[in-house]
Amino acid sequence: MSCCPVSASDVSHKKDRSRRKSRMDQRTRERLPVLPALVSWVETERARTGELLAAAERTQPGALFTTAGQALRRTVLKTETTGRVWAEHPDGGRRRDLTFEEHRGFWTWAMVAVLRHTGVRIEELTELAHHSLIQYRLPDTNELIPLLQIAPSKTDAERLLVISPELADVLSAVVARIRA
Repeated sequence: MSCCPVSASDVSHKKDRSRRKSRMDQRTRERLPVLPALVSWVETERARTGELLAAAERTQPGALFTTAGQALRRTVLKTETTGRVWAEHPDGGRRRDLTFEEHRGFWTWAMVAVLRHTGVRIEELTELAHHSLIQYRLPDTNELIPLLQIAPSKTDAERLLVISPELADVLSAVVARIRA
């Protein structure tokens, strides 16, 4: 048997992994100060798009409505569009799908909120399902503790996170929306 001319230390990737982790941590530190602005924007956008859609739904097609500082006309459609609500600027212009704008506003808010409250990676977020919500009953007090089960991925280790009241509000809004 011959010995391999490349030693284990020659192919060690420890330094590379360490440098990569350091760069990732630095990016997190750089972006952390803008988190409050991001959270504020997604919450405002969710509220704005929700108000727009609700006002348009209360308005007859062809009629004007004003909300969130915008005057729009609900579009008169020649054919039914499976529950979509459209509007346009009264002086003409591009037609807007208010149903989709509200949809995007809600899901953007939900994703940012879940990522912020859990610290999970985006890949882990996309794997969450209703099966990820579990509960544990404390043997001493019989109290129920809500948990979020994170499936094994990068670390090959399952994790359980305690669901905070803020995260519970977000998850209940998501579940209610899906059920509706």
